[in-house]
Amino acid sequence: MSKKWLFQLTALSLVLALVLAGCSGNNGGKGNAASPSSGASDAGQTSPAASSEDSGNGEKVTIRINLAIGEIFDEQIAEFEAAHPNIHVERVDSDFNKLMSQIAAKSEITPDIFRLFGASEFPFYASRGLALDLQPYFDKSEIFKQDDLLDATNIFRWDGKVSGQGDIYGFPKDWAPDFNLFINKKLFEEAGIPIPSDKQSLTWEQVMEYAKKLTKKNGEKVEQWGLYDPLGGGVAMNQDLMLAQLASLGQSLYSADNSSIVLDTPEAKKVMQYWIDAVQAPVGPSALHTEALNFIDLFSQDKLGMMIVGYWFSGMLRTNELTKNHLDDFVMLPAPIMEGGKRVEATRSGTGGIIYSGTKHPNEAWTVFEWFYGAKPAEDRAKGGWGVPGFKSRIELLPQETNFDKQTHSIIVDDLKNLTTLPYNPYMSAMSLGTILDKYMTPVYFGKDTLDGAIEKVTKEVNIQIQENKDIVGAK
Repeated sequence: MSKKWLFQLTALSLVLALVLAGCSGNNGGKGNAASPSSGASDAGQTSPAASSEDSGNGEKVTIRINLAIGEIFDEQIAEFEAAHPNIHVERVDSDFNKLMSQIAAKSEITPDIFRLFGASEFPFYASRGLALDLQPYFDKSEIFKQDDLLDATNIFRWDGKVSGQGDIYGFPKDWAPDFNLFINKKLFEEAGIPIPSDKQSLTWEQVMEYAKKLTKKNGEKVEQWGLYDPLGGGVAMNQDLMLAQLASLGQSLYSADNSSIVLDTPEAKKVMQYWIDAVQAPVGPSALHTEALNFIDLFSQDKLGMMIVGYWFSGMLRTNELTKNHLDDFVMLPAPIMEGGKRVEATRSGTGGIIYSGTKHPNEAWTVFEWFYGAKPAEDRAKGGWGVPGFKSRIELLPQETNFDKQTHSIIVDDLKNLTTLPYNPYMSAMSLGTILDKYMTPVYFGKDTLDGAIEKVTKEVNIQIQENKDIVGAK
């Protein structure tokens, strides 16, 4: 785990008590949302207005949204403001530490709309009452029609205990089934590996076999890698992959009540050993075998055979100078399955947004939210092919001009038949678990500890953190 993440973890522990003091208290994760029939809440919120309507009191308000540069454009903001003269939209930069500090201090410039990696980050915000319940707004919206929403959007649902069900608290800007494989056909052919069919999943065991054949070394230097997980930083063990592989085996990483992590089962040990083998082989970059080039450069320069990555990577290939003119060299495959398991397609990110439960302008914030996540900007994003939209009716907007486009589009259509929501634990952040896994698995990678020894240490520390977080938010 990098010093950056360790610093963020420390900062989180320092401000968490203040954060909770700045919220309205534990209310089952429903924040300060007012029901359609209720009056204003303690946070100064009014009852939800009709979809796309402003407060109508003549006051011009500023709605701050912490999107990254390139996610929202000045031209879009200008077009929106021309149609809504009483709302000024301000894009702001706000990393995790800054955002937590603003919330704790009840800062006037706290963003009204937060950008989140939905699947992995949303449960943290929901369990602490930081997300506004948007169900009343969705119920009245002419844009977000329930029968048009893909199941993947359920990552922003919360019932007070678990994500994936209950009321809607947010929506993905775009998303992808993030456990698909992108392969380099040229490197497969050079290694004597038949090009896999895109009509059925490889097993993770086959992926490991191919990754070993695709990895090439010159002495101690690796010149070509077999496998890379960009969102996981290489091939080391991480929560997302463990959740997906265990789901393939019909198992979960956590107990049913989210009170403990479950690592001492045969299935969990099998998954953990898989990534130990991947690191030690090696088949991809890790703490044991570092790599200077990033995944984009490795793949575009024919130095990487397979990547565990979502549809959004197709956008990079279409625009990269080294790949855009020979896209037929690349193939997108369904997510692998564990041997004897089932196919699981899920998002580990689903970048999207929530409205802060402490916003002073919930109706205006919703107007901005509905426009950006559901109206023309959302249609434009779908046409660009950098992610999958959250709407069934917009899947056909994805690029389908080239053979490469048609092939990736067909995989997405098939993926939608196998979607599931992974059971992230709202009382254990991905960042914290990643720190603990790195702390105790790194000695295993180096042969300084055993898997059973690491499991005992990880389990003890994770369960303590889970209980501490449950106590903080008043969960039983």
